[in-house]
Amino acid sequence: MFAFLIPDLYFLFKDWNFYFFFLSVFFLIYILSITKTTKYLFITLPILILIPLYIYYISIYHVSINEQVLSVVLETDFQEAWHFIGYKIYLYIFIFILWCIWCAYSVHRHYKKPLFWRHRSRWWFLIAGSIYVVFSYTINAEVANQIDQTFESQQDNFLVDEKNFFVQEVKRTYPLGFFISVYDLMKEQRKINSAFEQNKNFKFFAQQHIKTKQKQLYILVIGETSRRKNWQLNGYARPTNPKLSQQNNLVNFSDMLSISSATRSSIPMILTRKPAEHVYKFTFAEKSVISAFKEAGFKTYWLSTQQRFGSFDTSTSVYAKEADQIIFLNKANYTDAGEKDDVLIPVLDKIVQSNEQKQFIVIHTLGSHYNYMHRYPEEFNVFTPSLNSLAKYSLQDKKYKAELTNSYDNSLVFTDYVLNEFIEILKRQKNTASFLLYTSDHGEDLFDNGCDKSGHGLETKYNFEIASFAWYSDQFLKNYVDKVKILNENKDRKLNQTAIFPTLVDAANIAIPEYGKDRSILQRFQNYPRVVLGGKNYDTAKYEGMCKEIK
Repeated sequence: MFAFLIPDLYFLFKDWNFYFFFLSVFFLIYILSITKTTKYLFITLPILILIPLYIYYISIYHVSINEQVLSVVLETDFQEAWHFIGYKIYLYIFIFILWCIWCAYSVHRHYKKPLFWRHRSRWWFLIAGSIYVVFSYTINAEVANQIDQTFESQQDNFLVDEKNFFVQEVKRTYPLGFFISVYDLMKEQRKINSAFEQNKNFKFFAQQHIKTKQKQLYILVIGETSRRKNWQLNGYARPTNPKLSQQNNLVNFSDMLSISSATRSSIPMILTRKPAEHVYKFTFAEKSVISAFKEAGFKTYWLSTQQRFGSFDTSTSVYAKEADQIIFLNKANYTDAGEKDDVLIPVLDKIVQSNEQKQFIVIHTLGSHYNYMHRYPEEFNVFTPSLNSLAKYSLQDKKYKAELTNSYDNSLVFTDYVLNEFIEILKRQKNTASFLLYTSDHGEDLFDNGCDKSGHGLETKYNFEIASFAWYSDQFLKNYVDKVKILNENKDRKLNQTAIFPTLVDAANIAIPEYGKDRSILQRFQNYPRVVLGGKNYDTAKYEGMCKEIK
């Protein structure tokens, strides 16, 4: 049974936090006091088998597994997982098989020769433990309820987690915390699955307060894993934006932040008016900006090179389904690297050449998502040595930092080409008021400054500092001289993804009752707290260690 303590031992030696370790020990003994014997240990075999996977994850991210992590795992395909682990996967599989054999043997041995707790101390522990559990749960529930009522009375925007504090502490232990996280994930998934139906009748009552015969084109491009630091437009020494840097009417935002370090939670923040403090709540009682444009008379599109939705809805799909037309262009599977983002170019060209006078298009790209070398064709392999020259490698192995960085930068050069082609398509639409807004979903770590971390889903500064820009046509400039002037004034302001929704509806002159578009980049706005991770102010937070983890 003590094998269950391995994950908690890891955190004990890392943080020397004895409380959660002893809490885990307590629950293991408490469960044994209930069962009296180890004979039924075979029931826990699946959880025992998962321990190596659990250890692998927490050794990289240094956080316990919760429902957010489990949801990301559900939406990760085989190819992505394979490339994440790298060439050592066969070694890991071998170790995992040995572990499974040991688990099966251990469970069988306890079934044949179980241990029994016959001493009367079992009853003492069972009674005392039950009192502790009931008391802790009840007291914490009352405290949580009082805090919740306080926040409601103040009409505060901050989200108070309705879950009991004691339960949240238990979630940090293994294996009981794993069961609680699975239960919470199931609850969240049910909410996501019903969100589309629940929001069907929601109305923004949006109206466009202009009358013109000019064609109008508004495009939101959602980038993937594009960190600000590696963009030439933000002062990077390498020419990763050779084409965009030559574009007129392009306004680069030098200080834009994502609110989450994972696609699953950042996409809803880009598309909706959800407060930043609610980032990890996957339900929101409103539709997205897509429906706001639909109400204002626009034909709406969702174009994507990301994976098609699976058998269950995701936090992205519930909003994508609001579009009049959804087009997926990626045929990737575990044996195929899939399409590259340039497949979007002819599709976009065809759409904008239609006779529809008002169009709103969301383009969800693959950008620089790992595996980086699969995101660009060979002719864009400009920075070498790259992953293209390696037969085996791993995102998690620091010795491949140079090749990983070069391939990442190559993917940015290709992104530059694709985005530039989007702009060129819009420029060919004469006498058209066009506005394109680009923002990445989150950033990426690349073993920066001696840090031993790479990838995303981390709580480091490079996971939140993202690339973003706006481009406008000459006709848009003629129509909205004052807005463009303010847009340029705001290019170096402190921004985050809560500015996306108001900027888009403001650009299209769409009015929503009782909505002031206070954070629109086309308006003069007051500085606001840039909250990340559901409650941390990025601009006042402290960084810890070489990896600059946000505290």
